[in-house]
Amino acid sequence: MGSWTKRAILTAVIALGIVSHTEAQSGPVLSLRCFRFYRPNPSATLVTALVEIPYLLLEQPGAGGELRYGIGVRITDQTGKQLDGQDWSGRANSRLRVAGAVSLETLDFSLQPGNYRVEVTVTDSVSGRQYNTGADITAWQQAPSASDLVLSPEMRIATGRDTMPRVGERRWGNTLVTSTTRLRLTPDRSKAFYLVEAYSETGDSGTMQVRVVDGDGTALITTRATPIRVAADGAILKGQLDLAGLPAGSYTLTVVIDLGGRKEERSDQFVMADFEESLRREGERLAAVKQTDEGFFGTMNSDQLDVAEAPLILMASPESLAVYQTTLSLKAKREFLSRFWQSRDPSPGTLRNEMREAFYSGVEEANKRYTPSGRNPAPGWRTDRGRIFVRYGQPGDELDRRNPDGTAPPYQVWRYQRGRDLYYIFADRTGFGAYNLLATNDLRETARPGYREILGGQALQDISRWLGIDLFGEASER
Repeated sequence: MGSWTKRAILTAVIALGIVSHTEAQSGPVLSLRCFRFYRPNPSATLVTALVEIPYLLLEQPGAGGELRYGIGVRITDQTGKQLDGQDWSGRANSRLRVAGAVSLETLDFSLQPGNYRVEVTVTDSVSGRQYNTGADITAWQQAPSASDLVLSPEMRIATGRDTMPRVGERRWGNTLVTSTTRLRLTPDRSKAFYLVEAYSETGDSGTMQVRVVDGDGTALITTRATPIRVAADGAILKGQLDLAGLPAGSYTLTVVIDLGGRKEERSDQFVMADFEESLRREGERLAAVKQTDEGFFGTMNSDQLDVAEAPLILMASPESLAVYQTTLSLKAKREFLSRFWQSRDPSPGTLRNEMREAFYSGVEEANKRYTPSGRNPAPGWRTDRGRIFVRYGQPGDELDRRNPDGTAPPYQVWRYQRGRDLYYIFADRTGFGAYNLLATNDLRETARPGYREILGGQALQDISRWLGIDLFGEASER
């Protein structure tokens, strides 16, 4: 047996995690697929093994924890003798523990002619639960006419500066292929991409044809035979079919290669998801993604991102926000805001960021309650009451007085007794509901000079009695 390598090519695929009807009935399943390719010098079968691990198989860790798992791979010959093995560990953010999200690990190794078996064991590090799967492999005794067929939800040509594989892709020649153990299509993602290597000792020409059959073997689609040319060192044959309108179910796609009068067929199965099931799964996926910081800001345009950034001044210093400019690119704005909130996430191992949710919920409520009337008013969070509301929420106690002695303006006193006892005295000197902060013991705020004269003796006495402090004393003024 030749050397082998392992690498994780896909840490999470939520967008491609379409679940078939069978899988939906039985739950998430550990899966393994092995694809064979041939190399003549020296004669060997190259194997690419894909291990798909649904994150829902793993136990939810504690707050702030990660999904952690171990992977063990063993290769044995037809007598059961172990030829090679490898163990490694994986981890992922626990917010990825949603339907359709998977880790896709890949292994590349070579085999001499013969029959082999690959066994894979995945161990959940939290529960200790183990999941097993395996596959039999026949390494070719002599040069085949074609490799195994690879089906993919997406292929693209590497051009210009875009030549590096993205997460989840691997490269064949100038083609970047998104890997998957089993192609799963949906009515709105209905293109099936296919790739197969063809081999010829001396070089030859011929044709290639594609057909799709249903579970009963009835041919639904048969393409015209297209001419192909295979050089002595082989060729990569590829293409795509748009299968929009195909009913939900399991199908088989077959590539027929006629090379020098010799026909060779390579087939693989794929699934077309039910339209309603697909919509439901997509809705669940989008809802899950939107809970993340990236998803929350990922749906906003540039102006909306500016609106989301503006109230951050209530919780961060101007210096830490200086890098954010309205002239930044859309991508840069989203990245800044995502990083800002990720660094403040009280439970980074979960989908939700409770601090972000609470902050913007407070901003929204402050805008509803305290936005002044008139043309083009400032949002409510910019007002004195709105600012305090966003920072601390609804006050535990509130004193609301309307002209108690006929001279003082309407005033409100907010009191918070969580941790340090804080109070805030607001007054509406305009008579139109524009309450401004007059006095507080909050060191982050500044009192208005002469607030005693504004309130008057009776109001000061009333507030002092309610707070249990002496607002007439010099030491109390801030």
